[in-house]
Amino acid sequence: MFLSMEREHTSIYGMILGAIFTCTLLWSAAASATIPEDKSSAVVFVYQRIGEDAVPQGNISIEQFEEHISELKKGGYSVLPLSKIIDAVKSNTPLPPKTVAITFEGAYQATLANAVPLLDDAQMPFTVFFSSDELDDSSTGHMTWDQLKKLKKDKLAGLGILPATYEHLVNQTPEKSAELINRAVSRYREMLGEEPDFFAYPYGEFNNALRKQIGGYKFKAAFGQQSGVVYNGADLTALPRFTMTDEYGDLDRFLLTAHALPLPVIDVVPDDMVITQNPPTIGFTITPELTNLAKLSCFASDTGKLPLTHIDNNRIEIRLTEALTDRRTRINCTLPNETFTAGEQPNWRWFGMLLTSPSVEEEATADSSAEDMEGSHDDETPENPPKK
Repeated sequence: MFLSMEREHTSIYGMILGAIFTCTLLWSAAASATIPEDKSSAVVFVYQRIGEDAVPQGNISIEQFEEHISELKKGGYSVLPLSKIIDAVKSNTPLPPKTVAITFEGAYQATLANAVPLLDDAQMPFTVFFSSDELDDSSTGHMTWDQLKKLKKDKLAGLGILPATYEHLVNQTPEKSAELINRAVSRYREMLGEEPDFFAYPYGEFNNALRKQIGGYKFKAAFGQQSGVVYNGADLTALPRFTMTDEYGDLDRFLLTAHALPLPVIDVVPDDMVITQNPPTIGFTITPELTNLAKLSCFASDTGKLPLTHIDNNRIEIRLTEALTDRRTRINCTLPNETFTAGEQPNWRWFGMLLTSPSVEEEATADSSAEDMEGSHDDETPENPPKK
């Protein structure tokens, strides 16, 4: 699992950035083109370990995290509470341009020690997702319930839940999934005196059965780890987040994702993100307001840039000829916004899928946290396809 991630950072990233620069020179300086979905859209970031170099797969250095905070402070962003963003998205209430949310996965001590003070100093809200069993068992490296209760009193802090244990829910029976989710909800209610508003899928993996199951709870929203932008009309049981790690957290990538806009699609196939056919048939229809589809590019985390077949009425198909080899394969598609404001970072519209093959085992690793959430980064975003 982690060994494959080591191969992810490649020269194609530089090629993508070069293409962005070339397109920037060619586009005319004008007001940014918009579509209705832009009105109440936001980018959500997810971090895991902060300043834990001993666990590199899910870690981001304190220095890189400080760079992100500095950019958010000076770059004209609106960093808002996750609850405020989701309420606006659901009601289609306008959000400021460049609205961002910050989330953390795992309730680590390092988050409390290395990230929270920086966010408090910058007066930036954030949300921490946690597995209740980790707190109940006093797992090394995780917060205690007392620490979490104290954190909850921070006016900038919000909380969300993972299942009681961090497991591949798509491998579980519906009964086992319900047990893990119910226990997490019950412990949250018992220890914090209220209902949780947000849920996150371990490793970003979900299928239709899980989405339906989560829809039966009172969560405002649930989040995966596929790349993309939250907007009115997106599936509230499976919202995207951009993952930030040392490998994928340099300032260029942060800027690229922080300025992302929605790429709305319908009629997505496969209709379930857990695939039973390999190679899968992949396709989607892009909103008719977007017409410059010749500039659309799609990437797979295990093979790189993909050939696209354009069909009438904004239909796109990706016809794979070889089977996917990883447990998780990211399919990410980006489309340059037609125009941009001179002197500003160009906007790219973004749609991502995370396809899961449950029969594929995680790669072995010497890291003692092999079954922890760091495994979610063995297949990153389109500007970082794997090495050839």
